[in-house]
Amino acid sequence: MNINEHETACAVVTARITATYRDRYEITCERGTGFATLKKSEYYSGDEAFPTTGDFVMLDWQENAESRITKTLPRKTYFSRLDPSSSGHAEQAVAANFDYVFILQSLNRDFNPHRLERYLTLAWQSGAIPAVILTKADLAEDFAPQLRLAEKLASGVCVFAVSAVTGYGLDLLSDYLKPGKTIVFLGSSGVGKSSLVNAIAGEELMATGDIREDDSRGRHTTTFRQLITLKSGVMIIDTPGMRELGMWDVTEGIGQSFADVEGYFGKCKFRDCRHESEPGCAVKAAIECGELARERWESYLKLKHEARFSDDKAGALRDKHKKNKEIAKKQKEIQARPTESDCRRGADTAGSKQSQRQDYRHKPCGEVFTCKNCGATVVPEGAGSEHRNHCPRCLCSSHVDIRPGDRASMCKGIMDPIGVWVRRNGEWAIIHRCRECGELSSNRIAADDNPTLLMSIAVKPLAIPPFPLGKLEQATGGGDLQTNKLQ
Repeated sequence: MNINEHETACAVVTARITATYRDRYEITCERGTGFATLKKSEYYSGDEAFPTTGDFVMLDWQENAESRITKTLPRKTYFSRLDPSSSGHAEQAVAANFDYVFILQSLNRDFNPHRLERYLTLAWQSGAIPAVILTKADLAEDFAPQLRLAEKLASGVCVFAVSAVTGYGLDLLSDYLKPGKTIVFLGSSGVGKSSLVNAIAGEELMATGDIREDDSRGRHTTTFRQLITLKSGVMIIDTPGMRELGMWDVTEGIGQSFADVEGYFGKCKFRDCRHESEPGCAVKAAIECGELARERWESYLKLKHEARFSDDKAGALRDKHKKNKEIAKKQKEIQARPTESDCRRGADTAGSKQSQRQDYRHKPCGEVFTCKNCGATVVPEGAGSEHRNHCPRCLCSSHVDIRPGDRASMCKGIMDPIGVWVRRNGEWAIIHRCRECGELSSNRIAADDNPTLLMSIAVKPLAIPPFPLGKLEQATGGGDLQTNKLQ
């Protein structure tokens, strides 16, 4: 081979990533299509951003072999999330260089307001223009409530109800479907991304799954991120279903997605208001009068906390450690105070007022309280036991105990139900985790607990397994578990 032939076979060209398969990439460029791998000396030294679907890259083109990617070019837009396999320590690239973000939720049983808020936050952060697409309108008798709620949550964003089966609403998407424009599709498994791609393309480009009869959800069909160019010139980046979305660098996205919430911040009496118990707090007043939904405020705080951790993990951990030390110090002070029996004996009458705090370690708890999470009024009747320790409607609790019933914790954070376990006698108990300090606790279920929510928490590990179910079928298909290992 002479020098000119070598330069033709191996030349530096600009290409675009059209699909991502772990450490292998499908690319397209002026010389054709093919596959490429990373030049390790450039990427594994930490100097280059690992490419993702939609990225433009420089590569050493190989005509009859795999090319080598040497550089990731600057991105105009970029979508990423917290890598679910990294235990919260790494970013996962999802897509790059797109003009619009189609956030898909289905109108049968997949519509989830909190997940929609997460997608909107990440979409705004990407730098592209989001649009909310409510799919499977043909399966919903009346989707007006979901449409109104989506429009309320997605302020300033266009919301469309469509059906890939009947074609309903597809004509309204024409302003986005322009030649040369790139759209990224985001949504959880089974919302109909592949079906919508086929409907927009006017042909069967992607495999689709049937609706499952047991839960009315679609089957997961997309297994990797890919860029598809339609005959019209529109480019679509389809992504695998993502039911869980961890926040990663969403400072700007939160401000745009929750502009209605942050609009109250400049109206408080004090500039440094933390929006907790300060007088003259505009946020608290808006919640009390119903102008701002408590659930909306809780979602904002939760995403803000995740964003704070991703932006400055070391700082977030320092703040958490400092807060835990302050809580521990206050708890020691409380435990050192005289008890109610000490006061009756006259040991320290001056501390009697402080000692009047309730202690339910050895007596029934008959308190009526307002749930800090959902705002429901919770009464002792109906619990089926002497102790009422969580809200029967949303199953949330409050971090008020160090030991069950002592009411000695100063944290007072909301405790979310994250799982269930079964006691030796067969009775179920809820596992709670504090949003503020991460403390875990266990509470027995009550007779009037929300059965649907309780079951959804119990089966969540089965609904979202840590590995593709197809791998399980492969592992058991041959009948020899010793030779068929999960990859």
